Amino acid sequence: MLRSLDELDNGFSKVFKESREKCGDKLEEIRTLTYVSGHFFSSYWAFRRKHKTEIAWGHYLHHALLLELFRASGKILFLSSHGLYRNAYDEIRHVLESFIQAIYIDNRHSKSNLLTKIEILKEVEEKREYRAQSLIHELVIGHKDKLGQQYKELSGKIHPSYKEIATILRDIRRNQKEPVTVDCDEITNIYESMIKMYDILFFLVFNHYPRLRNQMKKDKKFVATVRLYRLVLVAEAIDVRL
Repeated sequence: MLRSLDELDNGFSKVFKESREKCGDKLEEIRTLTYVSGHFFSSYWAFRRKHKTEIAWGHYLHHALLLELFRASGKILFLSSHGLYRNAYDEIRHVLESFIQAIYIDNRHSKSNLLTKIEILKEVEEKREYRAQSLIHELVIGHKDKLGQQYKELSGKIHPSYKEIATILRDIRRNQKEPVTVDCDEITNIYESMIKMYDILFFLVFNHYPRLRNQMKKDKKFVATVRLYRLVLVAEAIDVRL
C-alpha cells in the first residue's frame, strides 16, 4: 500500500467504497447531523445582530471555533468514511477541549482583546494547564453536574481503549495490505459522540449568553433538532421537554 502514492490512494478509495456499501446508512446519519450547527447558527446570528454590544465580533475566542464547527464536522465525516476512526475521535476531542478552553478564557478575561487572549492561551498550553475537566468545575454555570457527567461519558467513548489493540491484532492476522478495517459499530459510536459534542458546545454558549436562550426556545426548527437528537444539556438550558 505504501509503495507509491497511487497505491495509497487506491487503498483508501477501496475503504471508502466498502464503507458506503456496508455502513452507508450510518455515514448518512453523520452527514445529516453536521447540519445541526446550521440550525443553531440561524438563530445565533439573528441574536447577534440584535445584541452587537453583547456579542462583539472578533472579541471572543469561541466565535472562531463556532465558525470552524461545520468544517470540523465535515472532517469527522471524511475520516469516518475512510476508516480512520481514531483520527475522527481525535477531532471530536480537539473541538471539545479547544472550545471549553476558549469559553473559560473568554469568561475569565472578558475585557481583554483577542490578541491578548491568544497569548494567554499559548502560555497556558505551553504549561499544559487548562485541561477540560478541571475547567468545567471552575466555570460559573448552572447544571454543572450534568455537564460533567455528559463530558465524562463522551470522554469514555473517544479515548483509546483495549478495543484498538484488539483491532490492530486482528488486522495484522487478516491482511496487512489493507490500510484499515471497516467497522460500522465504530461509525455509530462516532455519531453518538458527535451528538454529545454538539450538546456540550451549545450548552456552553447558552451559559455565556443567557438572553440567547429565549430566542432559541422560540425557534421551532432548533427545538425540533434538540428533541430529535435528544440534546439533554441544551434542553435543560432552554427549558424544553424531550
